[in-house]
Amino acid sequence: MNALKISIIVGSVRPNRMGLRVGKYLAAQLAQQGVKQVHLIDPAPLNIPLLVNRYDSLTDAEKTPELQELHAKIAESDAYIVVSPEYNHSYSPIITNVMDYFYHNEYYFKSAGIVTYSMGAFGGVRAAGPIRPFLGQMGLTSIPQTLAVPVVQSLLGEDGELLDSATSATLASNTSKFLSELTWFADALKTAREKSRP
Repeated sequence: MNALKISIIVGSVRPNRMGLRVGKYLAAQLAQQGVKQVHLIDPAPLNIPLLVNRYDSLTDAEKTPELQELHAKIAESDAYIVVSPEYNHSYSPIITNVMDYFYHNEYYFKSAGIVTYSMGAFGGVRAAGPIRPFLGQMGLTSIPQTLAVPVVQSLLGEDGELLDSATSATLASNTSKFLSELTWFADALKTAREKSRP
């Protein structure tokens, strides 16, 4: 597991967004589980252009330093955690704008985990359903378990620290199970990729 590289993709660029809290929380939890290389991908400072073509089809001039940095992180990752708010019963378009730049070479035969959040009681769970087939078409194996973070503003601080809340123990337990499943799939698929590919 120490050799795994995992990218966390934050699906919001809104002012005062809660997604970055979730991303920081997950990065810290992965470190506690022994994952040494975690990329927290925050699209806001990267200022990724609106998608017009896949990365491989862009000219060198179109491959901004930010896109090159993003490509390097995505390409070397063994697994991805997609962190999305719920927008109109679906997931954030920020996710597709970031992830659609890449395809076969970067994603195939790797694993992905789905994390949703909201400031309400349901944790953005309606975003999880639509995002699963999207990840599948990318060539990713999304793990069965999802992680929902409800009332995120009361559960996580600005630096991703777990706050004292009536449901903080539940979130901690669910996160541990979610990450254990993700790293199991990531490790298994990494081993398989190193042996052969179809």
